[in-house]
Amino acid sequence: MILLAGGSGTAGRALVRALQDAGMPFRVLTRSPQSAAGLQGSGVQTVLGTAESRADAGRAVSGCTAVVSAISGFGPQSGSTPAAVDRDGNINLMDAAKAAGATRFVHFSMHGASSSHPMELARMKYAAEQYLVASGLEWTIIRPTTILETYAGLMGDSLRKSGVAVVFGRGDNPVNFVSARDVAAAVVLALRGSLKDQAVDIGGPDNLPLNELAALLVEHNGGGRTVHVPLPLLRIAAAGARLVAPPWGRVLGGAVHLGAADMSYDAAPERAKLPGVPFTPVRQALAAPGPAVPGQDV
Repeated sequence: MILLAGGSGTAGRALVRALQDAGMPFRVLTRSPQSAAGLQGSGVQTVLGTAESRADAGRAVSGCTAVVSAISGFGPQSGSTPAAVDRDGNINLMDAAKAAGATRFVHFSMHGASSSHPMELARMKYAAEQYLVASGLEWTIIRPTTILETYAGLMGDSLRKSGVAVVFGRGDNPVNFVSARDVAAAVVLALRGSLKDQAVDIGGPDNLPLNELAALLVEHNGGGRTVHVPLPLLRIAAAGARLVAPPWGRVLGGAVHLGAADMSYDAAPERAKLPGVPFTPVRQALAAPGPAVPGQDV
């Protein structure tokens, strides 16, 4: 039995589909009664609770041989913080996994995670990486670049509702996008033991400016227009939000980073570690989203 912690986010939903397609038995730890009800309606076993609670973590891991953690306290919908979830929650899950006799732990981190990264999320994920490596568990760290479906979903929703695709900044800096289905396939590979005690950065073949992503989504939508939010305005909004609404301050700070940083990445060399995992171009992922699982289960 596998515990999937965080099965309702973009990556989590792709993981649910991939694990189902791979025929791997699993249960999902989720804090949301609505998500639990939806998963149960699809035949997925769930545990209602949070990784921030050591008791919940222990209850969820009981009887499992492996844990996949895709939890995050970044967005306002989490009701928490990266320190409480991405660091401490993951540490709780690792400790619970050891206590329960689980042997394998797959940790969702992020490309570029380090102790000096400008985003708190990346610093907390890195702290969890360090704890995992020293834990004595068999581990794999998956470090995806920017998840395509996250931003395509936000832009696509805005296009459908208002006919506008919102782009942060000038939208001309390159961003490496990876499909959630590719990341989920890499996790399945890790669960099969192929990536034991490895940290793997996983990106896609395209380094695409946000303007080009917006243009593709406008094309898919059958119309619409792009609106840019200037970086100076975003910086002011992020600074103000940090004082009165810290979760939104984090989100706006992430938007500033996305709109200002060079987020390009040559993903091809690292892909040698991921045999059978798809390397999906952005246009193909937008046209035919869905799970993809390498090889056969063992």
